[in-house]
Amino acid sequence: MDRRQFQTRAIALLGAAALPAALQAQSRPAGPGGFPSKTIKLIVPYPAGGIVDVVLRAVVDPLSAELPQRMLVENRTGADGRIGLTAVAQSPADGYTLLAATPLVSVGEHLMADMAGRSKDFAGVCAIAAPPSVFVAWSGLSVKTMKELIALASSKPGELNVPNPGTGSSHHLGQEMLFERTGIKVANINYRGQPPALIDMAEGRLHFGMISQSLALPLIQAGKLRALAANTVKRTRSLPDVPTIAEAGFPDVLVQSWYGVAAPARTPAPVLAYLGEQFLQTLAQADTRARLEAIDAEVLALGGAAFDALIASETLRWGALIRKRGIKMG
Repeated sequence: MDRRQFQTRAIALLGAAALPAALQAQSRPAGPGGFPSKTIKLIVPYPAGGIVDVVLRAVVDPLSAELPQRMLVENRTGADGRIGLTAVAQSPADGYTLLAATPLVSVGEHLMADMAGRSKDFAGVCAIAAPPSVFVAWSGLSVKTMKELIALASSKPGELNVPNPGTGSSHHLGQEMLFERTGIKVANINYRGQPPALIDMAEGRLHFGMISQSLALPLIQAGKLRALAANTVKRTRSLPDVPTIAEAGFPDVLVQSWYGVAAPARTPAPVLAYLGEQFLQTLAQADTRARLEAIDAEVLALGGAAFDALIASETLRWGALIRKRGIKMG
């Protein structure tokens, strides 16, 4: 399976974009001052086919069909997501340029002290969902449990290759937390998102990592990757026989990925409220929830104020680890 085939399959996990809701074109009224009067652009700072892209399109596709103007997803990748974050942070604060917000927003000030893209540069619109991640290993590696993996890595310091799909991403930080708690030493290999890293892991060039379950699942089912632990509170529907990270013996490595929508910080409050309400309405639709639940994602459906609070709490949580591990954005 080449990279293009993999990305196509990842996007297809959520079905075609033509949903029943799409038949209800422009069924919602405009907001304050006739907003929106032109196309809204939502920038995803990671590649097409990655989990952030998949989750956001699951909501944007049906929402776009019902708004007075279209909402389009644009993948603007590079620099570990910084290019996309900076583009939105520096955009006019008018509601027409939005960000697919990830945990990177909450850790930006610890990684990018002198750059745009920190939490203070954004205002929350809506928290969308929290899809599960799973620790997986290349099937050629002689481990079947997390404890066996840690024992192997401890015996071969610096010899096992692990992907960094984006500095400051939840997957990167989840791995760093594991390294900190266990003391293992690995070789971190930088990637532009998870899809290319998964291809290399399936072919044995990478040895293990924390990966979005929905992206890893086809390769787990094909026997190319072995699932060791779900980084979740409870076992997932798709991998019921795989233990949680706590059951695997590492309860303090629990890390939740979350994705949502944010706008430039000075966007007018009425516009933020209108956008937030539109996303919440779409998340309440059965078709949308079904698409997210198909990848075992927990639907969050948090409004702007609650999303801001989540980002603030995550900023406090990750600061100490980032400083201790000396994590920096290149």
